[in-house]
Amino acid sequence: MAAAHDVEAFLAKLGEKVGSELRENLRSQGPGGVKLRLAPSYAPGALALSWPGLGDLLPDGGLPRGVVELSAPRALGGSTSVALTAVRAGQARAAGAWCAWLDPEGTLHAPGVAAAGVDLDRMLVVRPPRAQLSRVAVKVVGAGAFEVVVVDFDAVPGASLAAETEALAAKKRRTWAPEVLVRKLALSAESSGSTVLLLTDGARARGAPWPVALRLELSRPNRSELVVRVAKDRRGRIGLVRTVPFLPVCRTAG
Repeated sequence: MAAAHDVEAFLAKLGEKVGSELRENLRSQGPGGVKLRLAPSYAPGALALSWPGLGDLLPDGGLPRGVVELSAPRALGGSTSVALTAVRAGQARAAGAWCAWLDPEGTLHAPGVAAAGVDLDRMLVVRPPRAQLSRVAVKVVGAGAFEVVVVDFDAVPGASLAAETEALAAKKRRTWAPEVLVRKLALSAESSGSTVLLLTDGARARGAPWPVALRLELSRPNRSELVVRVAKDRRGRIGLVRTVPFLPVCRTAG
């Protein structure tokens, strides 16, 4: 399956669709009408999250443009909930703002996403084979179409045996080392103005540090609290830790 080519074709069609809707909007509503767009808003400042206490810990009060890693044990521990909050915030930047989620194992729970306040009509969910996740991610971020792009980077525990087998095979034939992929995503995000969230498994060993703008380590000591530690920040604010209320925006979220 040529997933990367399929995504590229879909993005081209999406651009045509949004452009057509924009022209129709301008004709029917005039210059003051609501404008749809297929590009990030480039709004100044960080992406603020409506999560009590979290903004006080984050550099600049929110998530920066560029690549942000959300690391949690076994890809759980609150990362999905934080990512959904970021998607909701990204869509709130403008009436026509889109976000994307790359979900190789198909574990994203649509009712829970809607319950989190995400507009499903402005969220693209891509389910590429894990072996092609890297190339598809680069194409999606490079399209310049999305405020926030979430990439389910590590296979989720409990995924199907076929998915786990494919993930192992992908590691053996991967053409890009993870740090190289992150650098490619960072360059694409810089030019497009997107925030790219990588959901990673904090329990997995890493051969080299990744060039992310921000790395947050998440854990849940109990059902009502979320512990957030700044593990990497390009401004050097490393080691800051805060316990905030856990907001379970998605029933199946970690």
